[in-house]
Amino acid sequence: MKHFYNIVKKEVAELLTKQLLISLAFMVLFFVSMGKITNDMEEESTRTGTGKGARTRISILNLDSNPYLQNILSIADEQGIQIDFVKSKDVKSAIKEARGQNSNILLVIPEGFSGKVEKMEKVEIEIYSIIKGLSMQEAISSGRVESIIETLNNSITTSFIQKEMPDKKPEDILNPIHTKNFVILKEKTIPESAGVLSALVMSQSTTIPLIIMMVIMYTGMLVMTSMGMEKENKTLETLLTLPVKREYIIAGKMVGSAVVGFLMTIIYMFGFKYYMSPFTSSPEMSTSLKDLGLFITPFGYVLLGVSLFLAIIAALSMCIILGVFAQDTKSAMTMTYPIMLLVFIPFLLSMFKDIETLPLSLKILVYAIPFTYPMLASKSLIFHDYHMVLFGIAYMVVFVVIAMWIAVRLFNTDKVLTAKFSVKWKK
Repeated sequence: MKHFYNIVKKEVAELLTKQLLISLAFMVLFFVSMGKITNDMEEESTRTGTGKGARTRISILNLDSNPYLQNILSIADEQGIQIDFVKSKDVKSAIKEARGQNSNILLVIPEGFSGKVEKMEKVEIEIYSIIKGLSMQEAISSGRVESIIETLNNSITTSFIQKEMPDKKPEDILNPIHTKNFVILKEKTIPESAGVLSALVMSQSTTIPLIIMMVIMYTGMLVMTSMGMEKENKTLETLLTLPVKREYIIAGKMVGSAVVGFLMTIIYMFGFKYYMSPFTSSPEMSTSLKDLGLFITPFGYVLLGVSLFLAIIAALSMCIILGVFAQDTKSAMTMTYPIMLLVFIPFLLSMFKDIETLPLSLKILVYAIPFTYPMLASKSLIFHDYHMVLFGIAYMVVFVVIAMWIAVRLFNTDKVLTAKFSVKWKK
């Protein structure tokens, strides 16, 4: 075992270089900085009146004795919009005055507005957007004005209906059909929308596939890089001449790469989570997932850990086999593409598609990929479906045994030094 530990230490020391640590630090700094900038922008927009929950500034040029003006003011106040009135009587001067009031919008209420509304005639309100820059904040301000007009339209329509039909509810006339959603889950009837439930389950089960994808990609890339460096620097020949079992060499490379890969993944996920925190929010439900029985049990977490471990071992063993055909570091990076493709296929399908709905031929192809099972395991374990997870563990055990056998056979022959993969173009 002493030889095994020495090989692991050697692999970690070779892979965990200053350049790698600097790149990881830069990556985390980038994500944290972007997350902080986004949070600061949100706080600034709230302070200046263009963000969520902020008080947007709107100037109004009123050319009419408008009895509905109070409705506009009350609606604006409810939506957190600050209203300023301009004294000018023409649009050009009003725009200049609105700029001085630091408003984003000038709302022009034309003469005869109230009279046409009372006669139930179509009337136009002019909206001038004062663009200070092509940013999302400008669109938010314009959208809030549209919301005021829509609310005002509904308010006027409701008042007309109440006046003409005092014994009827206006909302029943405008929207006569109402819906009440129920979801039937495991013989339970839940008063909730299926879309909300699915969104909440997806928000709980997408983190694990992302972590699995990153771990497999990083660890696989490091194994391939190690193999390429060994061949390029001619140190693999020296390593093979030492009185060390070839199994120890393979296991040492896999464990050393896995340690560094796990470290890179943890650092990456920390920075990525901080970066995504301003954009992510879970939908609200009247009932929690735990009350519905949608949670992973302790036994489920054990199965998930075993499935993840086997997927990593499968990826590392495949990378060891492909790394035998690498001639240097550059070609080793090229050899990682098949592994990345096999990781991306189940990851994307688990995010956007139900694999059970795929055609039989494509379904067989997806289930033949060992990385499919840990990505499906998180969602299956939420519903306490252990059959697919246990089948995936059994399949990956067989896959790992075969892959490790092939890797050991290659390392016990001269092909580990002579094998290479190249593409020659014929003239």
